[in-house]
Amino acid sequence: MVALVLSACGGAAEAPTVATAGGSSAQPTGSAGAVSGPVAQYVEGQRQWVNCLRKEGFDLPDPDAKGRVDLSAPDVPKKTDQKWRAAQEKCKGFSLPIPDELEEKGPPVTAEQIAHRREYAKCMRANGMPDWPDPGPDGEWPQAGSMSRELTPQEQALNIRALQICEPVLDGRPKTTANPNGAGRG
Repeated sequence: MVALVLSACGGAAEAPTVATAGGSSAQPTGSAGAVSGPVAQYVEGQRQWVNCLRKEGFDLPDPDAKGRVDLSAPDVPKKTDQKWRAAQEKCKGFSLPIPDELEEKGPPVTAEQIAHRREYAKCMRANGMPDWPDPGPDGEWPQAGSMSRELTPQEQALNIRALQICEPVLDGRPKTTANPNGAGRG
């Protein structure tokens, strides 16, 4: 408050300093609320998740400032590795949902694109994926739900077939057949 009043009057106020373990002082960074906010909690949860997985024998990199963990390294096990799956199950309590502030969002979806996405969802359900979700009012697909589980081999085949048929619908074109060499329907 004093700094605000002094700066409004043209006086220069210095930012308060924070004591450090080394005995010198440092300038504060960010607001106190940001330290305990959802992003900080998420990043800390990701650190704990990585530490838990390390205790289970997996050498993962530390999460970055946004809590992202690079799982694309060649030595990171695949989903089918039973030891990895067991470790994931054991450590899942540390994994928090990604806060809205960190969700990467593309450009806004137009009304026409939302209509295409609704038609696409209908097409997917009609062609072997009965649990395919509708897009939300903003045109975005739901993040959780039935599509987040692992599909059976039969469901994977149906999914591929439905994708072949329905993919053009996203662009407003008529759906096609499951055989890419066949004639289009629509």
